[in-house]
Amino acid sequence: MQARILRTVDANINRVSEGLRVLEDVSRFMLEDDAAARRLKHVRHQVNNLARDLGIKLLLSRDSEGDIGAGGDLPVGHSDISSIVRANAKRSQEGLRVLEELTKLPEFKDVISADEVRKSRYIIYTIEAVLIAELAEHNKGQPED
Repeated sequence: MQARILRTVDANINRVSEGLRVLEDVSRFMLEDDAAARRLKHVRHQVNNLARDLGIKLLLSRDSEGDIGAGGDLPVGHSDISSIVRANAKRSQEGLRVLEELTKLPEFKDVISADEVRKSRYIIYTIEAVLIAELAEHNKGQPED
């Protein structure tokens, strides 16, 4: 399997996992939504398990210092928790979409299921809407800081 493809898979697994962790923590600590936190944790573990069979190959393909996109623009600030949720949901969804496309390559046929990745992406679409609605409800009547 080409090292550049593995590098792309590795970067997107990390991207998705990081975004899901932010959503999971918002669900757990800010909204105290046990069901959403558990679903997000489950999806995060599924994504991390995608790499299980690729293991060391992914690590050996990693080139963080040589990544031409690593020194990009500074991140945009967030105005509230909802904007953090939206940004990290999009980050996770986009990373899952990249993984879904790459898993259609013949090299991944027996390693990663494109269908499982697609299902995970749709779960995140749903959870994003739930979290945004919960945040709106939670903030009703709350005094602004």
